[in-house]
Amino acid sequence: MKAGFVAMLAALALTGCGLAGPSDRQVLVDACVADGESEATCGCITTAMEKNLSPELFKKTADAVGRDKKDMMTFVGELTVQEQLSFSAVLGDMFACSLTGEPAE
Repeated sequence: MKAGFVAMLAALALTGCGLAGPSDRQVLVDACVADGESEATCGCITTAMEKNLSPELFKKTADAVGRDKKDMMTFVGELTVQEQLSFSAVLGDMFACSLTGEPAE
C-alpha cells in the first residue's frame, strides 16, 4: 500500500498535475479581469491571442503582462518589429471581443 502511494506521488510530480501554477491562458485572463474587463471579454481576447500568436510569443506575453504585471502597451512597445506585427494581426479580433465578448467571425 505504501509503495503504491509513493508511486502515485512520483507520477503526480512527473506529470505536473497542475501543481506548477496557473496556465499562461489563465494568467492572461486574470490580468485582463483585474484590469476591469469582463470574464467573457477576457476569455475571448485570450483565445484570439492564443489562436493567432506563436506559442513563444503567447508565453512571453503571459509572463510579462500576467505574471510580471507589465502594462500591455509598454510590453508591446518593447517587442521586436516582427513580434509587434504579430500582435497587430490580432488587434481586429481583440477589438471585436471588447465590443461583443465574442471572437470575430
